[in-house]
Amino acid sequence: MDFELTDLQRAWREKGQALGRGLGADAGAPDVIMGAARAGLLDPSVDLVAASLAVETLSCESAAAGMTFALHTTSLRAFPGDERFAALARGDSVGAIALTSEDVPSIDHGKLSGRAAWVGAFTDRGVAIVGARHDSQVVACAVALDGDGVQITEVPTSALRGFVWAYVMFAGTPCIASTETPRIMALARTLIASVALGIGSRALRESLAVVTREHGAGGEQTVQGLLADTATELEAARMLTWQAAAHGADLSLAAASTAKLAATTAAQAAVMRATQVVGVDSFRQGHVIERLTQDVRAIELFAGRTEALREAVADEELRQ
Repeated sequence: MDFELTDLQRAWREKGQALGRGLGADAGAPDVIMGAARAGLLDPSVDLVAASLAVETLSCESAAAGMTFALHTTSLRAFPGDERFAALARGDSVGAIALTSEDVPSIDHGKLSGRAAWVGAFTDRGVAIVGARHDSQVVACAVALDGDGVQITEVPTSALRGFVWAYVMFAGTPCIASTETPRIMALARTLIASVALGIGSRALRESLAVVTREHGAGGEQTVQGLLADTATELEAARMLTWQAAAHGADLSLAAASTAKLAATTAAQAAVMRATQVVGVDSFRQGHVIERLTQDVRAIELFAGRTEALREAVADEELRQ
Protein backbone atom coordinates (compact mmCIF):
# COMPACT_ATOMS: atom_id res chain seq x y z
CA MET A 1 0.00 0.00 0.00
CA ASP A 2 1.32 3.44 -0.95
CA PHE A 3 1.60 5.79 2.02
CA GLU A 4 2.75 8.88 0.16
CA LEU A 5 0.91 11.58 2.09
CA THR A 6 -1.38 13.97 0.27
CA ASP A 7 -1.12 17.74 0.68
CA LEU A 8 -4.26 17.64 2.83
CA GLN A 9 -2.85 14.94 5.10
CA ARG A 10 0.42 16.84 5.56
CA ALA A 11 -1.57 19.99 6.32
CA TRP A 12 -3.55 18.22 9.04
CA ARG A 13 -0.34 16.85 10.54
CA GLU A 14 1.08 20.37 10.71
CA LYS A 15 -2.14 21.81 12.13
CA GLY A 16 -2.15 19.21 14.90
CA GLN A 17 1.41 20.08 15.83
CA ALA A 18 0.71 23.82 15.81
CA LEU A 19 -2.39 23.35 17.96
CA GLY A 20 -0.43 21.32 20.51
CA ARG A 21 2.30 23.94 20.75
CA GLY A 22 -0.25 26.70 21.21
CA LEU A 23 -2.16 25.04 24.05
CA GLY A 24 -1.26 25.28 27.71
CA ALA A 25 0.27 22.22 29.36
CA ASP A 26 -2.97 21.43 31.23
CA ALA A 27 -5.51 22.77 28.72
CA GLY A 28 -9.05 21.60 29.38
CA ALA A 29 -11.22 19.83 26.84
CA PRO A 30 -13.26 22.91 25.78
CA ASP A 31 -10.07 24.84 24.99
CA VAL A 32 -8.69 21.91 22.99
CA ILE A 33 -11.84 21.49 20.90
CA MET A 34 -12.36 25.22 20.33
CA GLY A 35 -8.72 25.41 19.23
CA ALA A 36 -9.28 22.47 16.87
CA ALA A 37 -12.32 24.24 15.43
CA ARG A 38 -10.32 27.41 14.79
CA ALA A 39 -7.59 25.34 13.14
CA GLY A 40 -10.09 23.67 10.82
CA LEU A 41 -9.64 20.22 12.35
CA LEU A 42 -13.32 19.39 13.02
CA ASP A 43 -14.26 18.13 9.59
CA PRO A 44 -16.02 14.73 9.81
CA SER A 45 -15.63 14.19 6.06
CA VAL A 46 -11.83 14.33 6.01
CA ASP A 47 -10.07 10.99 5.47
CA LEU A 48 -9.17 9.06 8.60
CA VAL A 49 -5.43 9.07 7.83
CA ALA A 50 -5.43 12.88 7.99
CA ALA A 51 -7.30 12.81 11.29
CA SER A 52 -4.88 10.20 12.67
CA LEU A 53 -1.89 12.34 11.70
CA ALA A 54 -3.37 15.37 13.48
CA VAL A 55 -4.03 13.26 16.59
CA GLU A 56 -0.45 11.93 16.62
CA THR A 57 1.29 15.30 16.29
CA LEU A 58 -1.05 16.91 18.82
CA SER A 59 -0.42 14.04 21.26
CA CYS A 60 3.33 14.46 20.86
CA GLU A 61 2.93 17.93 22.38
CA SER A 62 0.16 17.06 24.86
CA ALA A 63 -1.14 13.54 25.43
CA ALA A 64 -4.26 14.84 27.19
CA ALA A 65 -5.10 17.19 24.30
CA GLY A 66 -4.50 14.40 21.80
CA MET A 67 -6.79 12.05 23.70
CA THR A 68 -9.49 14.71 23.90
CA PHE A 69 -9.26 15.37 20.17
CA ALA A 70 -9.23 11.63 19.33
CA LEU A 71 -12.41 10.94 21.31
CA HIS A 72 -14.14 14.07 20.03
CA THR A 73 -13.30 13.06 16.46
CA THR A 74 -14.70 9.58 17.10
CA SER A 75 -17.93 11.09 18.45
CA LEU A 76 -18.13 13.48 15.51
CA ARG A 77 -17.91 10.57 13.05
CA ALA A 78 -20.16 8.19 14.98
CA PHE A 79 -23.43 9.60 13.65
CA PRO A 80 -22.58 11.00 10.20
CA GLY A 81 -24.99 13.50 8.71
CA ASP A 82 -27.09 13.82 11.88
CA GLU A 83 -27.79 17.52 12.44
CA ARG A 84 -28.32 16.91 16.15
CA PHE A 85 -24.52 16.65 16.42
CA ALA A 86 -23.79 19.94 14.65
CA ALA A 87 -22.51 21.48 17.91
CA LEU A 88 -19.67 18.95 17.92
CA ALA A 89 -18.59 20.05 14.44
CA ARG A 90 -18.63 23.71 15.51
CA GLY A 91 -16.59 23.00 18.63
CA ASP A 92 -19.40 24.30 20.87
CA SER A 93 -19.59 21.03 22.78
CA VAL A 94 -17.15 18.20 23.47
CA GLY A 95 -17.57 14.59 22.42
CA ALA A 96 -16.78 12.02 25.12
CA ILE A 97 -16.73 8.23 25.18
CA ALA A 98 -17.18 5.63 27.91
CA LEU A 99 -13.89 3.81 27.54
CA THR A 100 -14.52 0.66 29.54
CA SER A 101 -17.20 -2.02 29.86
CA GLU A 102 -16.66 -2.18 33.61
CA ASP A 103 -20.20 -0.80 34.03
CA VAL A 104 -22.80 -0.77 31.25
CA PRO A 105 -26.22 0.88 31.54
CA SER A 106 -29.29 -0.58 29.87
CA ILE A 107 -31.44 0.96 27.13
CA ASP A 108 -35.19 0.62 26.96
CA HIS A 109 -37.37 2.49 24.44
CA GLY A 110 -34.65 5.04 23.76
CA LYS A 111 -33.82 5.78 27.40
CA LEU A 112 -30.75 4.89 29.44
CA SER A 113 -30.69 3.62 33.02
CA GLY A 114 -27.65 2.58 35.04
CA ARG A 115 -24.01 3.62 35.28
CA ALA A 116 -21.33 4.23 32.67
CA ALA A 117 -17.74 4.18 33.93
CA TRP A 118 -14.71 6.16 32.83
CA VAL A 119 -16.42 8.65 30.55
CA GLY A 120 -13.98 11.17 29.08
CA ALA A 121 -13.22 13.82 28.17
CA PHE A 122 -15.99 14.93 30.49
CA THR A 123 -17.65 18.34 30.27
CA ASP A 124 -21.05 19.15 31.69
CA ARG A 125 -22.33 20.32 28.29
CA GLY A 126 -20.86 17.54 26.21
CA VAL A 127 -22.20 14.55 24.33
CA ALA A 128 -21.08 11.09 25.41
CA ILE A 129 -21.12 7.81 23.52
CA VAL A 130 -21.65 4.94 25.93
CA GLY A 131 -22.22 1.25 25.50
CA ALA A 132 -25.69 0.15 26.59
CA ARG A 133 -27.11 -3.31 27.04
CA HIS A 134 -30.09 -4.15 24.84
CA ASP A 135 -31.27 -7.74 25.18
CA SER A 136 -28.08 -9.79 24.72
CA GLN A 137 -26.16 -7.11 22.83
CA VAL A 138 -24.26 -3.93 23.71
CA VAL A 139 -25.03 -1.00 21.43
CA ALA A 140 -23.43 2.43 21.20
CA CYS A 141 -25.67 5.28 22.34
CA ALA A 142 -25.19 9.04 22.22
CA VAL A 143 -26.47 10.98 25.21
CA ALA A 144 -26.33 14.64 26.25
CA LEU A 145 -24.46 15.00 29.55
CA ASP A 146 -26.74 17.88 30.58
CA GLY A 147 -29.85 15.81 29.87
CA ASP A 148 -32.58 14.72 32.25
CA GLY A 149 -31.71 12.12 34.85
CA VAL A 150 -27.91 12.51 34.58
CA GLN A 151 -25.71 12.47 37.69
CA ILE A 152 -21.94 12.97 37.45
CA THR A 153 -19.10 11.88 39.70
CA GLU A 154 -15.70 13.13 38.57
CA VAL A 155 -12.77 10.73 38.97
CA PRO A 156 -9.36 12.28 39.73
CA THR A 157 -6.38 10.52 38.15
CA SER A 158 -2.63 11.07 37.87
CA ALA A 159 -2.63 10.61 34.07
CA LEU A 160 -3.56 12.92 31.19
CA ARG A 161 -3.53 16.16 33.17
CA GLY A 162 -6.31 18.47 32.00
CA PHE A 163 -8.41 15.50 30.85
CA VAL A 164 -11.42 14.90 33.12
CA TRP A 165 -12.89 11.44 33.70
CA ALA A 166 -16.30 10.76 35.25
CA TYR A 167 -18.70 8.06 36.29
CA VAL A 168 -22.16 8.89 34.94
CA MET A 169 -25.48 7.66 36.32
CA PHE A 170 -28.51 7.68 34.03
CA ALA A 171 -32.13 7.50 35.16
CA GLY A 172 -34.41 7.32 32.13
CA THR A 173 -32.16 9.64 30.12
CA PRO A 174 -33.07 10.03 26.41
CA CYS A 175 -30.42 8.77 24.00
CA ILE A 176 -29.82 7.90 20.35
CA ALA A 177 -28.73 4.34 19.55
CA SER A 178 -26.40 3.42 16.71
CA THR A 179 -26.60 0.34 14.52
CA GLU A 180 -22.84 0.47 13.85
CA THR A 181 -21.27 -0.19 17.23
CA PRO A 182 -18.23 -2.13 15.85
CA ARG A 183 -17.42 0.75 13.47
CA ILE A 184 -17.47 3.28 16.31
CA MET A 185 -15.25 1.06 18.43
CA ALA A 186 -12.84 0.64 15.50
CA LEU A 187 -12.68 4.41 15.02
CA ALA A 188 -11.86 4.94 18.69
CA ARG A 189 -9.14 2.28 18.70
CA THR A 190 -7.49 3.63 15.55
CA LEU A 191 -7.38 7.20 16.83
CA ILE A 192 -6.21 6.13 20.29
CA ALA A 193 -3.43 4.19 18.54
CA SER A 194 -2.39 7.56 17.10
CA VAL A 195 -2.36 9.03 20.62
CA ALA A 196 0.00 6.24 21.66
CA LEU A 197 2.24 6.99 18.67
CA GLY A 198 2.40 10.62 19.76
CA ILE A 199 3.40 9.62 23.29
CA GLY A 200 6.08 7.27 21.95
CA SER A 201 7.38 9.94 19.60
CA ARG A 202 7.64 12.42 22.48
CA ALA A 203 9.57 9.88 24.54
CA LEU A 204 11.95 9.39 21.63
CA ARG A 205 12.32 13.15 21.18
CA GLU A 206 13.18 13.66 24.84
CA SER A 207 15.70 10.81 24.69
CA LEU A 208 17.40 12.29 21.65
CA ALA A 209 17.58 15.69 23.37
CA VAL A 210 19.45 14.15 26.30
CA VAL A 211 21.84 12.30 23.98
CA THR A 212 22.57 15.50 22.07
CA ARG A 213 23.07 17.54 25.24
CA GLU A 214 24.83 15.06 27.48
CA HIS A 215 25.96 12.26 25.16
CA GLY A 216 23.46 9.90 26.75
CA ALA A 217 23.43 7.74 29.84
CA GLY A 218 25.67 4.68 29.85
CA GLY A 219 27.68 3.45 26.88
CA GLU A 220 27.21 5.15 23.54
CA GLN A 221 26.42 1.93 21.70
CA THR A 222 23.89 0.92 24.35
CA VAL A 223 22.04 4.22 24.00
CA GLN A 224 22.10 4.04 20.23
CA GLY A 225 20.62 0.55 20.39
CA LEU A 226 17.80 1.69 22.67
CA LEU A 227 16.91 4.58 20.40
CA ALA A 228 17.13 2.42 17.27
CA ASP A 229 14.73 -0.11 18.78
CA THR A 230 12.29 2.66 19.71
CA ALA A 231 12.39 4.25 16.26
CA THR A 232 11.91 0.90 14.52
CA GLU A 233 8.97 -0.19 16.66
CA LEU A 234 7.21 3.18 16.41
CA GLU A 235 7.58 3.22 12.62
CA ALA A 236 6.18 -0.31 12.33
CA ALA A 237 3.22 0.61 14.55
CA ARG A 238 2.68 3.78 12.53
CA MET A 239 2.40 1.78 9.32
CA LEU A 240 -0.18 -0.53 10.89
CA THR A 241 -2.17 2.47 12.14
CA TRP A 242 -2.11 4.20 8.75
CA GLN A 243 -3.06 0.93 7.06
CA ALA A 244 -6.09 0.61 9.34
CA ALA A 245 -7.07 4.26 8.86
CA ALA A 246 -6.72 4.00 5.08
CA HIS A 247 -9.72 1.63 5.01
CA GLY A 248 -11.97 4.58 5.90
CA ALA A 249 -15.61 3.48 5.96
CA ASP A 250 -14.50 -0.16 5.62
CA LEU A 251 -12.33 0.00 8.74
CA SER A 252 -12.50 -3.34 10.55
CA LEU A 253 -12.36 -3.89 14.28
CA ALA A 254 -9.53 -6.38 13.79
CA ALA A 255 -7.36 -3.88 11.87
CA ALA A 256 -8.05 -1.17 14.45
CA SER A 257 -7.25 -3.59 17.28
CA THR A 258 -3.97 -4.56 15.59
CA ALA A 259 -3.06 -0.88 15.29
CA LYS A 260 -3.83 -0.08 18.92
CA LEU A 261 -2.05 -3.19 20.17
CA ALA A 262 1.10 -2.38 18.18
CA ALA A 263 1.03 1.34 18.99
CA THR A 264 0.51 0.99 22.73
CA THR A 265 3.18 -1.72 22.96
CA ALA A 266 5.65 0.45 21.05
CA ALA A 267 4.80 3.52 23.14
CA GLN A 268 5.22 1.67 26.43
CA ALA A 269 8.62 0.41 25.30
CA ALA A 270 9.60 3.91 24.13
CA VAL A 271 8.78 5.43 27.51
CA MET A 272 10.58 2.64 29.38
CA ARG A 273 13.72 3.12 27.29
CA ALA A 274 13.49 6.88 27.77
CA THR A 275 13.77 6.38 31.53
CA GLN A 276 17.04 4.51 30.91
CA VAL A 277 18.42 7.22 28.64
CA VAL A 278 17.28 10.19 30.73
CA GLY A 279 18.27 8.52 33.99
CA VAL A 280 17.10 9.34 37.51
CA ASP A 281 15.68 12.71 36.48
CA SER A 282 12.86 10.84 34.72
CA PHE A 283 11.42 9.93 38.14
CA ARG A 284 11.25 13.54 39.31
CA GLN A 285 7.65 14.61 39.79
CA GLY A 286 6.57 16.77 36.87
CA HIS A 287 9.33 15.62 34.54
CA VAL A 288 8.00 14.98 31.04
CA ILE A 289 9.02 11.30 31.15
CA GLU A 290 7.33 10.86 34.52
CA ARG A 291 4.12 12.25 33.01
CA LEU A 292 4.41 10.08 29.91
CA THR A 293 4.76 6.99 32.11
CA GLN A 294 1.33 7.72 33.59
CA ASP A 295 -0.21 8.75 30.27
CA VAL A 296 0.83 5.68 28.30
CA ARG A 297 -0.63 3.41 30.96
CA ALA A 298 -4.01 5.10 30.60
CA ILE A 299 -3.88 4.73 26.81
CA GLU A 300 -3.18 1.00 27.17
CA LEU A 301 -6.05 0.41 29.59
CA PHE A 302 -8.94 2.09 27.78
CA ALA A 303 -10.96 1.25 24.64
CA GLY A 304 -9.70 -2.32 24.64
CA ARG A 305 -7.09 -3.72 26.99
CA THR A 306 -4.34 -5.86 25.56
CA GLU A 307 -6.26 -9.08 26.12
CA ALA A 308 -9.40 -7.75 24.38
CA LEU A 309 -7.34 -6.50 21.44
CA ARG A 310 -5.65 -9.87 21.04
CA GLU A 311 -9.04 -11.57 21.09
CA ALA A 312 -10.39 -9.27 18.35
CA VAL A 313 -7.35 -9.91 16.17
CA ALA A 314 -7.45 -13.66 16.79
CA ASP A 315 -11.16 -13.88 15.96
CA GLU A 316 -10.48 -12.30 12.56
CA GLU A 317 -7.30 -14.20 11.73
CA LEU A 318 -8.48 -17.61 12.86
CA ARG A 319 -11.69 -17.21 10.87
CA GLN A 320 -9.53 -16.77 7.75
